[in-house]
Amino acid sequence: MAKVLLLSPLYIDIYGSLKSAAGRYFPLGIGYIASYLIKYGGHEVRLYEPEAQKLTIRDIKEIIKSFKPDIVGITCSTANFTRAIELAKLCRANSAAKIILGGVHVSAIPEFVMSENADCLDCVVVGEGEKTMLELVEAYQNNYGLESIKGIVYKKQNSIIRNENRPFIEDLDSIPFPARQLIPQHLFFPNMHNARYRNCSTILTSRGCPFNCSFCAARIISGTRYRMHSAEYVLEEMQMLKKDYKARQLLITDDTFTVNHSRLEKICKGMINKKLNLKWFCFAQVTTVNREILRLMKKAGCYSIGFGLESSNKDILKQMGKPISPAKSKETIKIANQLGLKTQAFYIIGSLGETKAQMEHTIKFSREVNSTMAFYNMLVPFPGTRDFNLFFSSVPLKNINWENFVAIGENCVLKNSKVSAHEIEKLLSKANIIYYANPQRFLNLLLHIRTFYEFSNYFLGGIALFKQLAKWSGGKVNPSDN
Repeated sequence: MAKVLLLSPLYIDIYGSLKSAAGRYFPLGIGYIASYLIKYGGHEVRLYEPEAQKLTIRDIKEIIKSFKPDIVGITCSTANFTRAIELAKLCRANSAAKIILGGVHVSAIPEFVMSENADCLDCVVVGEGEKTMLELVEAYQNNYGLESIKGIVYKKQNSIIRNENRPFIEDLDSIPFPARQLIPQHLFFPNMHNARYRNCSTILTSRGCPFNCSFCAARIISGTRYRMHSAEYVLEEMQMLKKDYKARQLLITDDTFTVNHSRLEKICKGMINKKLNLKWFCFAQVTTVNREILRLMKKAGCYSIGFGLESSNKDILKQMGKPISPAKSKETIKIANQLGLKTQAFYIIGSLGETKAQMEHTIKFSREVNSTMAFYNMLVPFPGTRDFNLFFSSVPLKNINWENFVAIGENCVLKNSKVSAHEIEKLLSKANIIYYANPQRFLNLLLHIRTFYEFSNYFLGGIALFKQLAKWSGGKVNPSDN
């Protein structure tokens, strides 16, 4: 039995002015790895999420020294990659453990990560981590070689070795529920715009996305084929979350929860028949829902749904690989609004070659769509995506400031777009102010509020948003166009 320490790096201050609107979420990725190591390896696992647990660097150092792990596994996204490396260096200085790094960022550029950080890393995991981590722990525990372990990159003598890719896990139900018992669940709470109840849990019911968006990095870990937990597995996990952790709300974090209607109907009808009375949010694509499905989802507790509409320009949508049309986006949002769902529409500004006029048209289009909430995001071309290759192919990886790669962040990272970064920031500031300054939309948003917790989060989140808007606009913005 090995002693395994799993960590995620600090991240919240990366959001800048918007950090007070951010939630704290259980780290599902390493949560699954923890439960897999416990169930199939019998290993002793400790799991920490320093942000939610308010752990300082000194605290983490003491944990490392007292636990004396044999293996340390660290996960990271692009924005907190630098923090993950700092964490790895801390582990290296205070233990004899083998240190493994995984997550979407390192899966996109594993050879670079390994070659630049061989002093503090023993191995990098590429893709899904459950089986790979189990094999790595057993190999290190028994002093086996790493040559036969799929899905890893490591340094051997003076060479960087990349082994064969690991096939994706086909039977997702073979993976036990994330090891939520390893961290007190009351420490986690939703972000501002999804906050209905304080007792909120995240849940992942599928992996892989059949769509091919140029900006999305999710497929780097989960692939392009849609793989699902069974409806029975999902319902059992939902019941457990309500019974054991007193959950009142779920955030379903699937890239697109609504792909398979047969499974979706089983889950919704199961939630109704079992009287779970859980409120939930999910992401969907406008082509994967209709009035009947949305009505069933609402009956099962869905109160809010997010759609990636991205642009009003057909050419931009085609360039993104987004198989939707502006007309379909309007139609779907209208139906969801009519059913009383809180609709969230997401737009991306700054695609390669996108003109200011096209950006302004998308912003105008968003007001015609009239979702309950609109989110205007600067394009962030994450490593491993087609957009990254378009924007950063000529930029040395070691020269990139990864901390700016935040999906909803302060700073535009686009350096060679048709419209300057500063102009994009000003456009987003104006877009938000015009959208929410409209009395009818503001009233509509208020009418969707059901709890004091929800109201207080909107209030605090609104303050954070307007601080950011002021920074982007460089002063006052005149919302001359409603």
